[in-house]
Amino acid sequence: MRLTELHRHLDASLRPATLLGLAQARGLIPQSTSLPAFIDDFQLKTPLSDLGSVLGKFTLFQKVMDRPEVLERIGQEAIEDCAAEGIGQVELRFSPGFVSEHSKLKWDTVLDHFEIGVQKGLKKFPEMKAGFLLIGSRDLGLDSIQKTIEFFVKHSKRFFGVDLVGDESVFPNSNYTQVFKSLLDMKANVTIHAGEAAGADSVWQAIELLGAKRIGHGVHSENDPRLLQYLTDHQICLEMCPTSNWITSCVKDLSHHPLPRYLRAGVPVCINTDDPGIFGVTLPHEVSVCKNEMRMSDQEIVQCFAHAKRASFIR
Repeated sequence: MRLTELHRHLDASLRPATLLGLAQARGLIPQSTSLPAFIDDFQLKTPLSDLGSVLGKFTLFQKVMDRPEVLERIGQEAIEDCAAEGIGQVELRFSPGFVSEHSKLKWDTVLDHFEIGVQKGLKKFPEMKAGFLLIGSRDLGLDSIQKTIEFFVKHSKRFFGVDLVGDESVFPNSNYTQVFKSLLDMKANVTIHAGEAAGADSVWQAIELLGAKRIGHGVHSENDPRLLQYLTDHQICLEMCPTSNWITSCVKDLSHHPLPRYLRAGVPVCINTDDPGIFGVTLPHEVSVCKNEMRMSDQEIVQCFAHAKRASFIR
């Protein structure tokens, strides 16, 4: 079975060896640091207190994504890694605001060179489908979100959808109603990080105010039974990321992750890696977590990937 992944951050998917090499070349990490030592220090393997604590790890990615050729390499390696994981279709999302915050690269340059790299990868694996989602980063401010939406409108044929990321408990979805209006008017494909750092109300806002057709995470949706029924009735897919949800303390332990409960209740859910470069996971690893920790059956795993295929914005 070829897998489909909907929630994978391209700008947090760097291979450890690539990230270490780039960081050492820029004097950010000592040359004496070995790859195993770097992985042990950088990747997150145990829960932190909250989402904000995890987001602090992302700065190193920003500091090395400073040249067009680096972006091309990241794009190509992401496709190669997906192919090695048995992925046949993947949506890669990135935030040009995040990528260029340190480097000051132009957003068009970021898009152009990520695209070149991905296309190089797809030439090696022509059976794979891949596309971009454009991310607006809440923590970069409302003006950055507005710029992101304008960038999407300008390049709408090069993106399959739009996402809004960041700590929703600090920057609630209701803040973005006005700036998302143009996306609603053009019936754009929208997925929103919601129900991760905040509760069911955040998911409702994503759907009712921002036009979300899918939800990134949605872990806390079960706090409102009416919401679960709505997600089921309208087949709004939850892009769930088990290890990520555990590391961010969104769930207390993986054995109690709500993914199988949602699936059995009729809510469309799918399995994803989120940020492989931070969590050191692959999609097959996340499948094994679902089987071993959540006691999901092979049939239920197949069902999750069927949901992903059906909910994908790539057609």
